[in-house]
Amino acid sequence: PVTGRTHQLRVHCAAIGHPILADPTYGVLGEASPNGGFDNETVKELMPSKASIELQLNLDNWAKQKEQVMCLHARELRLNHPVTDEEMIFESVP
Repeated sequence: PVTGRTHQLRVHCAAIGHPILADPTYGVLGEASPNGGFDNETVKELMPSKASIELQLNLDNWAKQKEQVMCLHARELRLNHPVTDEEMIFESVP
């Protein structure tokens, strides 16, 4: 990650309890503050869909065994075309 936008994505994903898989800084055991600095009770209240620590650790270990780095995948992306302003939707079937 080089740009500020990539860093911002990493920070925000981690802060809402869904860190980017295999992120060495903001991932499950990364160097930065977990939960965006919130205590665990606040996190549970604000982010009930947060992945369990067990699941995060299992996924992180899997990624490391496969020598993966920063695995980010979106089920759906929506954006407006920069020229036509037409909404574009890209989906990945689960």
